[in-house]
Amino acid sequence: MEPNYHCDFILAEVHRLFKEKLGIVQDIDFITHAPASTADVHAYEYEDGPSPHTDKIVFDLAWNYLSPWNTFLLSFLLREFQLHCASEAWPIRKEDDYVEEILQERYKRLRTLWRNAQPKLTTKGKYHRRKTVLDRIVAMKSETSDDDLGSWKLLQRLINTLGEHGMSSEESSVENGIENVLRVKKLEWQRNIDKELEIVDLQRVLDKDIFCSQGSKPLPRKCAPDNPISSQVPVVGLPMALYDDTWILQLMERRRESLEISKAPFPWMKLVAT
Repeated sequence: MEPNYHCDFILAEVHRLFKEKLGIVQDIDFITHAPASTADVHAYEYEDGPSPHTDKIVFDLAWNYLSPWNTFLLSFLLREFQLHCASEAWPIRKEDDYVEEILQERYKRLRTLWRNAQPKLTTKGKYHRRKTVLDRIVAMKSETSDDDLGSWKLLQRLINTLGEHGMSSEESSVENGIENVLRVKKLEWQRNIDKELEIVDLQRVLDKDIFCSQGSKPLPRKCAPDNPISSQVPVVGLPMALYDDTWILQLMERRRESLEISKAPFPWMKLVAT
């Protein structure tokens, strides 16, 4: 049985290596890590583009350690670890497979830390607001058995399934030099649900008898093809119907597997605002 201090020693050296190569002092510093650009990752994985830089490591935080981009960087870290081990003549030596697993777990922890931090800055409030709107409307319409109850239950299920990580962020902009608007960032991986979200957001404004009108007037939200692309990572475990078909088809098999797509069906119907 391996002594505990062997494992502790290797773990400490892996932590040191990550801090050195990423330029961080403690784990929490990683939440400001700027992920690799979508264009660079796509060029490397699909167009024979340049490999990830090893002098300044930038992970593709949209994916786990199995993606080609991240696998390349973790393989580099493994080589650096073993070279340092040999040069320092450590009394404790481990095979590549052993160290590789620890490197992967280290990346997994840092990625989780980064993902948990990002939505809190942009989308958590939006998710809870929409969830509150739908919970109230469904409860109200259930009491009167309204004909459109099924449509509102579908919207409620949509928001609950996507969760806060499935809400797009926004950036302010000036339209025609006069009106301030919020440009909704596009989630490339997500099925287009602009119309469904518009119905939910509009209902909050229209039903003043249900929702408090206190606070500042919300800015208009603009969904357009030229809106910026969001860097939010894809939500794992969604039903296939909630991912964008074109985006899914472009993925390598290993990436599709990492999404852990749910086999549960998601009923879809065309909704119209009334």
